[in-house]
Amino acid sequence: MRRPPPSVALVARTHWFVAGVIVFCVALVHFSTRHLPIAFSTKAYAITLGLAGIFLLAGTLVWLGVAVGQPLSRFCAVCYMMRPKLTFHLWEIMKSPEYLAHFRRRTGDDQADLSGS
Repeated sequence: MRRPPPSVALVARTHWFVAGVIVFCVALVHFSTRHLPIAFSTKAYAITLGLAGIFLLAGTLVWLGVAVGQPLSRFCAVCYMMRPKLTFHLWEIMKSPEYLAHFRRRTGDDQADLSGS
C-alpha cells in the first residue's frame, strides 16, 4: 500500500487524533468517577465510543482512498466547527485537486493510465 499525499495524510491523522482523544476522555471520566456516586449509563459510553469509531473509520477510509471516506470525512469536519481555523483548513484540503485525485486513483478512474492506453 502506497502512502497517501501529505495533505490527505493530514486529514486522516486529524480524524485519528480526535478518535484517540475521545477514547482517552471516556477512559479518564470512567476511572475518575468510578468511586463517586456519579454513574454514566452504558448508552452514554456506547454513544461516545461509537463517535470515536466514526472518526477512526473516517481517517482509515481517507487514508485508503475509499470513496465513502469523502462524505464521512466532511461529516467529521463539521464536528470541528468549534475550531473554525482548523475546519476551514481541512475543507480547503478536501477541495484540493490532490485530495480528490487520491480518491479517483483508488476507484479505478485512472486504470487506463496505468495500462498505457
